[in-house]
Amino acid sequence: MSGFGNPTEIGVAQYLLMMIEEIGDGTAVLPHTRGHFPGTPNTLDDNGRLGTDLLTCIIDSIGGMTSGLASLPNWIVTTNLMVRRAPDALIGESGTGPLVLDTQVLRRGRSSVVTRVDVHDLEGVAVASSWMSCAILTPENGPPPFNRPVKPFEREVPDNPIFSAPPHEFFNLSAGEQPGVAHLAIEQRLRNPWGILHGGSSAVVLDAAARSLVLGRSTVDATPEAIVTDLAVHYLSPGRVGPILAVATSAGHRGPDHLVRVEVRDQGADHRLMALAMSTVRRLD
Repeated sequence: MSGFGNPTEIGVAQYLLMMIEEIGDGTAVLPHTRGHFPGTPNTLDDNGRLGTDLLTCIIDSIGGMTSGLASLPNWIVTTNLMVRRAPDALIGESGTGPLVLDTQVLRRGRSSVVTRVDVHDLEGVAVASSWMSCAILTPENGPPPFNRPVKPFEREVPDNPIFSAPPHEFFNLSAGEQPGVAHLAIEQRLRNPWGILHGGSSAVVLDAAARSLVLGRSTVDATPEAIVTDLAVHYLSPGRVGPILAVATSAGHRGPDHLVRVEVRDQGADHRLMALAMSTVRRLD
């Protein structure tokens, strides 16, 4: 589920600090929005680059909100999300620092929405492209409140050092006893307005598991020497209880590119399968 409501209730939004504006007067059948991600130092790696984990988080946030606008007075749940990083922005100065996310709903059907997100840096260099599909549903307490068109607003960040911590600390990640395993402990700051795990959080833990497997060591820290270049996530059920377990297995490799399959499960809900993902992890060292 992608949620976007009162910023005091969405810890992931307070951590990412992305500003979102709706293009036009708010009456378009297929909404168009633009996000401005500041790239605070704690969210970037040592090379000033955003990992695919947080990149997927901000894509899910703005893509889900924009898809939701197309579905009003209903709302949406993300079902599939694909991200492809631009090869020219994997190393060097391109693709570093603050980012801009241009987001456009491509189709709004009776039961689903398809949305595209293009990400570039402040120099206009492409960083990533993404496509997501969402199912339309009627939430129990209605959709988040909106004034259209949506305008940027300042978010009040809680006076808590966790909001200036690196991603693996903010998302409560811990490494498994062997490479390819990562855990996420659910806390309130990681839930969306409906009380379930923010969709981007699932991407964070599966990204960590995939990189750990390819590097051959148990870790959930940033790894500038390895990055997920392509990601396809299929969301199957919400995370409600936790802890969340991500387990990665190899599906083969060619040169520096490793194809990795990841399962994400809610251990506190009878190990229910939450998401399946296929990712390509590239060794950059």
